[in-house]
Amino acid sequence: MMALPSFRLHRDEPLGAGLKRLSLESIDDAISVFYDGEDVFREAVHTSRKATKRVRALLRLVRSELGDQVYRFENVSMRDTSRLLSEVRTSAILVNGAQDIRDIYAPILAPGTFEEVVERLSGHRDRIEQRAMEDPEVVPRVVSNLERARQRYESWPSDADARRVYGVGIRHDYRAIGPGLRRTHTRGRAEMVAAYQKRTPEAFHLWRKRAKYLKHQMEILTPLWPEVIIGMTLTLDRISEILGQDRDLAELLETLANRPDICPNPLERSLMSALAEQRRSDLQTAARILGRRIYAEKPDGLSTRLGSYWESMELARVTTLASIPA
Repeated sequence: MMALPSFRLHRDEPLGAGLKRLSLESIDDAISVFYDGEDVFREAVHTSRKATKRVRALLRLVRSELGDQVYRFENVSMRDTSRLLSEVRTSAILVNGAQDIRDIYAPILAPGTFEEVVERLSGHRDRIEQRAMEDPEVVPRVVSNLERARQRYESWPSDADARRVYGVGIRHDYRAIGPGLRRTHTRGRAEMVAAYQKRTPEAFHLWRKRAKYLKHQMEILTPLWPEVIIGMTLTLDRISEILGQDRDLAELLETLANRPDICPNPLERSLMSALAEQRRSDLQTAARILGRRIYAEKPDGLSTRLGSYWESMELARVTTLASIPA
């Protein structure tokens, strides 16, 4: 039996209240990890960036309810907060990329090949992390930004009738999320096509972002039909993982080109670059196969299908309530 995602609405939970709960839980996760000490700083960076991506996916889901002004402000706030940690994250993925190449191609490499470059990149990562931990403009600003965001989200009205009465809030209605879901799927579909036309790291990175947003949105909507939606979520998660590895290798290739001191041996540097390019090609082929499964369905078709799931869920809920003795 497949495990239910933790980032999801609860069955019978009003939409506005559920999305508010998920936002606050994500922000709390992003804040709390920075109080666990320097020993888990790398984990804290990963957790906080993951949390901000979840919130940004949620904001996209209800953009039509929030209005463009609120959406843009909150989305930019989360984006800029995450960017404060981008140098730390980049230094870590360089190590990941080099280790992947070393481990995947180990059977055809001489013993010790690429050990020096992994060691140098690890040292670079450690120095970047230490500098970030000591910089008063990094972690304190991240935590402060998140705490202010939490205060704003806490004040959002979550009653199902709040929008009708006060003009703000999220309706308990599929129309509150349908447009956002359709938009995310549409953009992901377009970014996938563009990625294979342009074949640039930036194009594949854009597609990855759209795939991750759709993955988180599907996680949120798991209660609509868990058996169907979890399967789609797992495929989107795998696409995101593959494209993340592709991104790591693209960053590694750029670093090797701009920083030859990272891998002083020109033959080894050339070999790593060639293997990284080959690995990227394999990853992109795998992502394309999975992407065709997700985006074969047109955006309107997906939105309509999930809308029918919503109606079925609501009908079951109302029927259950009506059967309860007064």
